[in-house]
Amino acid sequence: MRLLISMGTRPEIIKMAPVYEALSRIRDADLLLVHTGQHYNQEMSDIFFSELGIREPDINLGIGSGSQIIQTSSIIKEIGSVIENYEPEATIAVGDTNSVLGTAIASSKLEVPFIHIESGLRSYDFTMPEEINRRISDHLASLNFSPTVRSFSNLAEEGYPPRRIVLSGNTIVDVVRRTMSLIQKSSIIKDLGIDESEPIMTVTVHRKENTDYEHRMLGIVKALEELNELTIVWPMHPRTLRKLKEFNMLSKLKSMDHLLLTEPLGYIEFLKLLLSSDVIATDSGGVQEESATLKKPCVILRDNTERPELVEMGFGKITGINPSAIVSAVRDFLYREGLREKLESLPNPFGDGRAAVLIVDILRRIWDLRNLKQESPRFKGGSPHYVSIRVSGKIAEMTVSRLKEATGYDVITIYDATGRSIAFDPSTPLVKGEIIRLRGDPYNFDKLRRLIKG
Repeated sequence: MRLLISMGTRPEIIKMAPVYEALSRIRDADLLLVHTGQHYNQEMSDIFFSELGIREPDINLGIGSGSQIIQTSSIIKEIGSVIENYEPEATIAVGDTNSVLGTAIASSKLEVPFIHIESGLRSYDFTMPEEINRRISDHLASLNFSPTVRSFSNLAEEGYPPRRIVLSGNTIVDVVRRTMSLIQKSSIIKDLGIDESEPIMTVTVHRKENTDYEHRMLGIVKALEELNELTIVWPMHPRTLRKLKEFNMLSKLKSMDHLLLTEPLGYIEFLKLLLSSDVIATDSGGVQEESATLKKPCVILRDNTERPELVEMGFGKITGINPSAIVSAVRDFLYREGLREKLESLPNPFGDGRAAVLIVDILRRIWDLRNLKQESPRFKGGSPHYVSIRVSGKIAEMTVSRLKEATGYDVITIYDATGRSIAFDPSTPLVKGEIIRLRGDPYNFDKLRRLIKG
């Protein structure tokens, strides 16, 4: 196995850590660790390598900041050169940043299989750079690891071959569970002088769609001003700090006695802060996942989320930047009777903490990752034929792979009797009453039709 591991931001380093740890235990695995430098300072990058036990990168591309176009094109160019020189069997990345997109495009152009962890997330908001990044990266990937059934189904619905999607869970759960003993030992609450007898809320804001617009930041600031019954802790992202200064809002925040502004925290310190919080307010996708893993209610400071499982299960509420909506959601989470017990009883929608083990076990069994290279399908009819049928008769006696062998049609999606999309693999049995969506060569339709009638 000869694998190039690409990462460039704080979330990527965090989520790749357990995967790298598991890969590094494989004998004779040749790993090249590349840091694009998209996050490039001590607080936002370097400290996470040491905290999470990842060795120093073999190569740091030093891309730094810049516009979306400049940063992404620089990553494509620089990591493309590394791929050409290193000649990996495959590349792997996690998430939806410009570093991931750059790695996916460079790999595809050089005909090197790209493996995408945390695939299939969809916000349906094309003003978000991350939505564009993840959609393109998913469809360039030769193998996708999806964290939830919803994300698996998103890819299948878009026509991505289900045999190349693996339902893995999210590696952030692995990280939180593995570091829990360190989290509990952290003294950050004491160091910040926070009184734990009072309710605590952690706030993070960093997304461009919030930080770049004065009216959106003003909505958040107004809500925080009203929530003066809480101790609010806000670890400040460098871009957010810069924008608050530009909008002349920083002095207003500093004047609030109940609000504590800090520099970006180390990861263990940050998780300790979340663990000590009664409620969390964020526009970060990773923090949404961490809140569910720590069983904390989360107010989502956005108009949408690519992690709807959080809302559906009761861990989160979407408020946007409307001050009254934020205040209402925070107070509901804070004062609702029995909420803590309810959240503790819920399963984590993002997995059981074994995502990295599953991912690496699959890669180890493939071993020669060049085998992931996709062959283009050929259709005698010129394009694929799509059809949806209810499972019955002989089809109800088959598995997904057996139906493919008998008819040439791939199962794209399976819906159970309630209409809910379910994850599946080639060995999944087809159950009477299910609805299945199929794709195949129209020249094979007679085979399918005979099977349906038989």
